[in-house]
Amino acid sequence: MNENIIAIDGPAGSGKSTIAREIANEIHFRYLDTGAYYRAVTLFLLEIQKTSGNPVFSEWIKIQDVLSLLGKIKIKCEFSESDENLIFLNGRNISREIRTPEVTEEIKYIASIREIRNFVNTELRNIGFSHRLIMDGRDIGTEVFPDARFKFFVTASIDARAKRRYEELIQKGFSVQLEQIRKDMENRDKSDIERLVAPLKKAPDAILIDTSGVSKDVVKQMILSELRK
Repeated sequence: MNENIIAIDGPAGSGKSTIAREIANEIHFRYLDTGAYYRAVTLFLLEIQKTSGNPVFSEWIKIQDVLSLLGKIKIKCEFSESDENLIFLNGRNISREIRTPEVTEEIKYIASIREIRNFVNTELRNIGFSHRLIMDGRDIGTEVFPDARFKFFVTASIDARAKRRYEELIQKGFSVQLEQIRKDMENRDKSDIERLVAPLKKAPDAILIDTSGVSKDVVKQMILSELRK
């Protein structure tokens, strides 16, 4: 059993990231947003694709030598004084750039590619060797750290999740539409669940938590209660 990793999986907008951050602070673990690594790869590929003359990202990525491109990527995560994740791509701070709706829309294509998942998983395991971490993602408890002592699967209704993501993006200054976010989230769910490589699913030994209509503090206490056992 790996006592240094707490895995929190679940679909987009379920509230797992916010909850993981607060719990990490309370129990003196580091919080790691594993999705930021996939976002960093997506941003890197988008920037190359825009100079290629091919306007369709999903078609462009299919014909690329992915392993060759991954060899040009160096992702580093640093923890700020407030324990926020600062994500660097080849030495450049991209912490805000990876949160744009464009990256969110395209990430589903690269997250389904086995070579990219293997690349990200290796990065995550490497940082997991040197820190006590709470990691949230889609397959932390099933693929990345299946030996984690504590595993949780956090979910919520699509309406609750879309509203959360909408409010989060508005607060960050992005101009977005709630209905479009809901549609994008439904598409992402379908892609995550149906992909052949590391699909989104609950680990058999994970504790299921539905956050629909439940306050953040209640969910946090539910998880803390399990950890204290």
